Amino acid sequence: MSFVHLHVHSHYSLLDGLGTPLDIVKKAKEQGSPAVALTDHGTMYGAIELYKAAKAAGIKAIIGVEAYIAPKSRFDRTPGSENKPFHLVLLAMNEEGYKNLMILITKANLEGFYYKPRMDHGLLKAHSKGLIGLSACLAGEVARSILEGDETRQLEVIARYQD
Repeated sequence: MSFVHLHVHSHYSLLDGLGTPLDIVKKAKEQGSPAVALTDHGTMYGAIELYKAAKAAGIKAIIGVEAYIAPKSRFDRTPGSENKPFHLVLLAMNEEGYKNLMILITKANLEGFYYKPRMDHGLLKAHSKGLIGLSACLAGEVARSILEGDETRQLEVIARYQD
């Protein structure tokens, strides 16, 4: 049975990742993984590097990002903890997904940047084709809704992401 890491940060995730995309591919190959994902925080700087290294190593590169989702709008820059962005891992399934990731990250940086490159649910919905979303870490909206203990909110959050 194979195991594939789908939530991996490289040194492009400042203060969170350490290895280079090449290091990540080497480790995945050593572990016998048929593929490995790169999901840096708010950026895809290592995507090409990962792809080339994975291709050379004979394993599949999964291009992704750990996106920041603005709780309201990516244009909202109201200070405060209630405006803290959620995390969401997005993985490209195909070329369309890769192109949508590039659009999302570009708009997150150009339109939604407020401490971090943020996108919002409307932008995500408009460019979701070819993408797989994972709930991310405890900073994800699904996890936060579970920690809040509001079952109605949990179901709303899950339904929004399924949509």
